[in-house]
Amino acid sequence: MTSLPAFKADDPAAVDSFIENGVVCLRGAISPAWLERLKEAADAADRNPGPHHFRFGEPGQPGAFFGDVLVWQREPAFETFAHEGPLADIAGRLMKSETVTFYHDFLLIKSGGSAKRTPWHQDQSYWCLEANQALTIWSPLDPISAANTLEFVRGSHRWAPVYAAVAFDKNSSFDGSRDGRPEIPDIDSKRDAYEIVSWELQPGDCLIFHCRTLHAAPGNPHAHARRVLSTCWAGDDARYIEIKSDLAPPVKGDGLVPGDRLACKTFPQVRPRAA
Repeated sequence: MTSLPAFKADDPAAVDSFIENGVVCLRGAISPAWLERLKEAADAADRNPGPHHFRFGEPGQPGAFFGDVLVWQREPAFETFAHEGPLADIAGRLMKSETVTFYHDFLLIKSGGSAKRTPWHQDQSYWCLEANQALTIWSPLDPISAANTLEFVRGSHRWAPVYAAVAFDKNSSFDGSRDGRPEIPDIDSKRDAYEIVSWELQPGDCLIFHCRTLHAAPGNPHAHARRVLSTCWAGDDARYIEIKSDLAPPVKGDGLVPGDRLACKTFPQVRPRAA
């Protein structure tokens, strides 16, 4: 496991690190006041999941892995955070983009004791967009240790292919194979062949990674839940595409056709702010 530096949100060196490595860790990017609002909204969303949620577990094992998307459409705190919180400006700076479109959010909760892994994948594999200026911001609401943090293959955003999307659970009906994209290499069987990086985190810290950076996560061996708000952002060069494989989230934009910019009601442009 390789150790890379972490940065303050306004450190200019963070941009260079993101471009070079495909992932960067920012410390203290989200204020305590925002965190309290997000924690309350996350717990409410867990109690009242939306139509696209999942809840996976391992047979005979404790704990569960809960996920839900487009939570901002139901929880006002998430919507306000997307528009008024600090992440849109951070995303624009790291993407070097004049515009920032909020693509979607993804609430992830691994309960204490969950053995459920998150498989190696690229986020762009699941999306109806093609872009170099697109990224995900992974924002934990609970302390994250080396035992339950996200792992990345450093520099994998520069590899040529967009890989086939993989199901998060072998019993899921999700199918990411219809576009004939190559399968992801078996990272875990040859870990020494890759430069795998990770960070321990506190609430308020963020991991920001390019849409094609390969990443995965172990289960959660701790007694407390691992709550994470993941938000996905697109910049100037992002264009809508049609794919045959299943989408996650399983939604398309409003009247978009291939080649269109993403900004629409479903994918709101948040920077520059509307007049």
